[in-house]
Amino acid sequence: MLPIAYHAIYKHPLPEGHRFPMLKYDLLPQQLLYEGIAQLSDFFEPEPCNLQHILAVHTNDYTNSLLQLTIDAKA
Repeated sequence: MLPIAYHAIYKHPLPEGHRFPMLKYDLLPQQLLYEGIAQLSDFFEPEPCNLQHILAVHTNDYTNSLLQLTIDAKA
């Protein structure tokens, strides 16, 4: 089994009907355990990522808007 990154802080309150149904992310680890697909030992809590790694896969503008909490709701 591949390691599965998970942390309870991944669940964020979003408005009803938002395109990312957050509840499914909260329930996914439980379902994987229930179905026997994963074991508790398969899960780990990731460490914060350094900025260089983030910028390797996201633009400066996108990253800055996230860090400054000015990202467009449609992003």
